[in-house]
Amino acid sequence: MDPTHPTDGDSGTPSSGQPPHGGTPQQPTYGGSPRQNPYGAPQQPGQPGPGQPGFGQPGYAGQPPYQGQPYQGQTYPGQQYPGAQYGGQSPYPGMPGPGQYPGQPQKTSVPAILSLIFGVIGGILISIILGIVALTQIPKKGQKGKGLAIAGLAVSGLWLVGFVVAIAVFGDGEPDRDASGQVTTTQNTRPDKLRVGDCVSEINEGEVANIKVVPCDQPNGGKVFAVFDLPAGDWPGLTSVQTAAEKGCTDRWKASKQQASADSSIFYLHPTEDGWSLGDRGATCLLTPK
Repeated sequence: MDPTHPTDGDSGTPSSGQPPHGGTPQQPTYGGSPRQNPYGAPQQPGQPGPGQPGFGQPGYAGQPPYQGQPYQGQTYPGQQYPGAQYGGQSPYPGMPGPGQYPGQPQKTSVPAILSLIFGVIGGILISIILGIVALTQIPKKGQKGKGLAIAGLAVSGLWLVGFVVAIAVFGDGEPDRDASGQVTTTQNTRPDKLRVGDCVSEINEGEVANIKVVPCDQPNGGKVFAVFDLPAGDWPGLTSVQTAAEKGCTDRWKASKQQASADSSIFYLHPTEDGWSLGDRGATCLLTPK
């Protein structure tokens, strides 16, 4: 036995880890399965392992490559925001539409406000136009004021109804007449619409806005015998107007040389200061029974 080559016991077998004389060294084995990557597939020769560059990239160890699927919530070309198909409003109640932010106060429609104002003061046409414009714009712009616009239209409607009723009741003030010009029915008219030969039911002293005319073959309270205009100019005062109207009527009755069929007196209608400012200069003379 060579002391330079120790053996295990008497078998003469080389010690563990030492190759036999003239042999090739063997690789030790450790038992167990080949190393596996985190994806559960055997590591392939030439592919990176854990901790090496490229390890875990898509497509490694038989994994399917990334398919380019869109991220959830991504906007595609041509995709519109919610509510675009609803005229710019959010399709969900209580949610702000485009251009609005949570907590942002709604503005009141200016056309709706103006519609109500013009409706109250009698600007019927303007009120109606603005009301329609407001009702059209309010849903699109998410504004307030729908009630104001409706109120403006309602007030304008009341004005229209009032005008129609006034025309139906008073008309243009001209009484109904036959072909000869005689009044045919009892009706109200304005004093400046009276003609010579018209008969009235009664006359009250003071300012007269309307006077009732009747056919002259019915009992009446007076008949028109003259109508004339006072001289133009500035308002001369009530006393001067009354004096001029009385003298004009008296002179015209005398000039007509008519004789009253019963005890009668002359009554005259004259313009007021307000009427004078509007161009009314007419005086009307009536013969009334006492």
